[in-house]
Amino acid sequence: MQIVQLSFADDLLLFSRGDTISVRLMFDIFQEFSLASGLVANADKSSIYFGGAPTSIQNEILHDLGFSQGYLPFRYLGVPLSTKRVSILQYQPLIDKIMSRIQRWTFRFLSYAGRTQLIKSVLFSIQVIWSQVFVLPKKVVKCIATLCRTFLWTRGVDASRKALIAWEHLCSPKIVGDLNILNIQAWNKAAISKLLWNLSTKKDRLWVKWIHMYYGKQGTIWGVIPTQASWTVKKIMQMHKVFETIGWNEEYVKHIGKFSIKQLYKAIRGEYQKVEWRRFTCNNIACPKWIFILYLALHSRLLTRDRLATWGCVEDIQCVLCRNEDENHNHLFFRCLFSSQVWQKIPRWQNINRKAKGWEEETSWANTYCKGKQAKAEVYRITLAASVYLIWQERNQRIFQKTAKTPAMLAK
Repeated sequence: MQIVQLSFADDLLLFSRGDTISVRLMFDIFQEFSLASGLVANADKSSIYFGGAPTSIQNEILHDLGFSQGYLPFRYLGVPLSTKRVSILQYQPLIDKIMSRIQRWTFRFLSYAGRTQLIKSVLFSIQVIWSQVFVLPKKVVKCIATLCRTFLWTRGVDASRKALIAWEHLCSPKIVGDLNILNIQAWNKAAISKLLWNLSTKKDRLWVKWIHMYYGKQGTIWGVIPTQASWTVKKIMQMHKVFETIGWNEEYVKHIGKFSIKQLYKAIRGEYQKVEWRRFTCNNIACPKWIFILYLALHSRLLTRDRLATWGCVEDIQCVLCRNEDENHNHLFFRCLFSSQVWQKIPRWQNINRKAKGWEEETSWANTYCKGKQAKAEVYRITLAASVYLIWQERNQRIFQKTAKTPAMLAK
């Protein structure tokens, strides 16, 4: 009898036919292994799962081995194992784990940039294993995106304010000036598509042999959707549409030597039109929280008074820095008398002497000046991010803390 095992660390799954002889033989061999290695199964933590075995056989096996009977679905390596489509309820541990992490960070005074980094590095790493095993339902994907979006803009799990920028834009690549946060649905498609690639190329794998034996009777599994197959197998088989959408046919996929989920993910996302000002945020080594405020300003998404007035939040839209004109992005950066004085002082350190103008004119000029990798371009990008951040910070301190600094103090 061939004994099939799947193991990870101290977790072990053993498979055999559902008859007493096969199970006894498997258990005898395992006991020999235990005597040789000293590794013994913990009866309190071990279970036996049956599939299609008669009740009499089940009772006999349970009596012989002394283990308890387990029932599907159960969790292995953090994910549920089931013979059926995984229900929305069974994804709750994934959602709970993400929510738990967010709640730990709620009371920390994290900047937008800090929260963005946690979303990219921690929260999305939690769902990576699930994305490579299951086709995540749209409802689950939406729930995860909502939790991450709410955490970014409100620092918690309860939506209490509007998102400054739509989540779809935040997931766009850096070449269009966005944050390149992972698009879970597209990543999930790329990850599951790798399973179809395995079916097409890794024919020495046990599960691949099984699929080909039962569903590959036509000589190929490409484009074949067996009606009797499980929901998961059908979803894997349907991934040929993902490949074909980006122009990868069966022959091309078969000749991919080393499959890259990241490469397919980029192909699924498609081409994007570059924006000139991307270099202000992509190639900027300034403080991350400065860059994030600059990013919002470049999208005209800072909560300036003209925007707040359209939502009925404020009535007075006069600029708090100069008290001469209405506050909007173009005025605040850098037509405002106060901010223009700050802005004119800082570039002088780089021997740049030019009169401060409005936001659109300044960014247009900076696009030309910051081309290339020269030190002057790098310093100017840092200067622009720092100036926007400090002016925005001064504006907020005057409103909420009733404190004020002079342009010279701010530029120092």
